[in-house]
Amino acid sequence: RKEGKVFPGAWEFRLVRAVFTEGQTSEDKDDMSSKGWSKQIVKEGKGKTPKAGESVTVHCTGYGKNRDLSKPFWSTKDPGQKPFSFVIGQRQVIPAWDEGVMTMKIGERAEITASPECAYGAKGFPSWGILGNSTLKFDIELLSTKPGKVRASHILVKHEESRRLASWKDENGTEIKKRTVAQADEILQGYLAQINSAPDKKKAFGAIATKNSDCSSGPRNAGDLGFFGPGEMQKAFEDGAFALEVGEISGIIHSGSGSHIIMRTG
Repeated sequence: RKEGKVFPGAWEFRLVRAVFTEGQTSEDKDDMSSKGWSKQIVKEGKGKTPKAGESVTVHCTGYGKNRDLSKPFWSTKDPGQKPFSFVIGQRQVIPAWDEGVMTMKIGERAEITASPECAYGAKGFPSWGILGNSTLKFDIELLSTKPGKVRASHILVKHEESRRLASWKDENGTEIKKRTVAQADEILQGYLAQINSAPDKKKAFGAIATKNSDCSSGPRNAGDLGFFGPGEMQKAFEDGAFALEVGEISGIIHSGSGSHIIMRTG
């Protein structure tokens, strides 16, 4: 990251709200006055609008350095930077972002202007040239959304390339060390055929996980891993789980642990 910078709202969030000036009613106020931020659409989006609790990814350039709204103080497009992700509606970022991005559609680009109360308040963010009580402008493009957390069950078949060559059902790894990746995948294809032909796929998945999965979640929880979020699982497994709809079963996923099939349950 450029000079060690991160988006300031990600780690110094101040929960503040704009208030009406004494003697004025909401009817006297425009969007900026009533909410503390306003939005102007630059490019219409065609995707869905994010919901609280979902992880969103955006491109953004922030303006208002030294109170000059023509001067940028940070951009995801700066050298060494990348699109920024956060869980929306969870107070992880400043209010203008938390509330404003929730009104956007995937693919939309908008300018969000934030009063100090919905940005960095009286203290500002001096190291970035954001002075106290500064109005800021953010050019934001909503790139994608995905669930903040998912719940999934899995069936794991280990093989000779697994990072740990042992399991609850093969403590010395005798069979695992002899099993190739292709053989592990073939076993899972058989399980998939059984599951897909069963009248209750979830029940069949759990029964097979309980008896045959090399992960201890099999006999313990019928393969259920509970809820998990981004960065909590190996990337290939995480990507596979997050790509599923609730109730959907994946094809074969390869991770450092072995070969898996995944059922998203929440």
